[in-house]
Amino acid sequence: MNRILLIEDELLLGDAIELSLQKMGFECFWVKTLAQANEVLQSQKFDLLVLDWNLPDGEGIELLRHPKRRQWMVIMLSSKSNVLDRVEGLKRGADDYLPKPFSFHELEARIQALLRRRKEVKEEEVLDSWELDPQELSLNCPTGKFTLTPLEFKFLDYLIERRNTIVSKDRLLRDVWGFRLLPKTRTIDYLVTQLRKRIEPDPETPKHLLTIRGAGVKFVP
Repeated sequence: MNRILLIEDELLLGDAIELSLQKMGFECFWVKTLAQANEVLQSQKFDLLVLDWNLPDGEGIELLRHPKRRQWMVIMLSSKSNVLDRVEGLKRGADDYLPKPFSFHELEARIQALLRRRKEVKEEEVLDSWELDPQELSLNCPTGKFTLTPLEFKFLDYLIERRNTIVSKDRLLRDVWGFRLLPKTRTIDYLVTQLRKRIEPDPETPKHLLTIRGAGVKFVP
């Protein structure tokens, strides 16, 4: 469940937003001042901030300079509705800007869009730590850099491209090994075991190269 921090000092509006976010399926934590927001952000993790520009003890936009800013997406709320104010909010680091008054349906749509973007960015950052070099036939990964055989390279390249998806052993034998008639063989299990010894922090409890009994193999970055 995605966690959202709502920073809004208008009681009626804040109560309505909190209730709407909960109905949307989010876990919502509501604070009313900049000081409260800073205190909560020191000890808790959030996926997104719904942030009012004008707060009793300062401008909410100050949170865009927070040390943990990269950890969450931010949608600004403000009664400032002219184009220059929107541009300023976005230039200062907000991911989206919604002028008051607004529709809760639009708020939900914008939140969902930001969370999808956040997920895509995180997946790209994680995948960046797994780099295959076709010239050197090597793999750079969190546990080091390894030279691969052509078959190992083709196998990992195939799985990484289909990350987080279970690939059947029959499909691997066809697409990676090139078999037309599928033999009874444990060659995939053997290859997975050898690769785990190098790429897994603990080969006995693999986190990245998984064998799903009766289904196939899955790579999880």
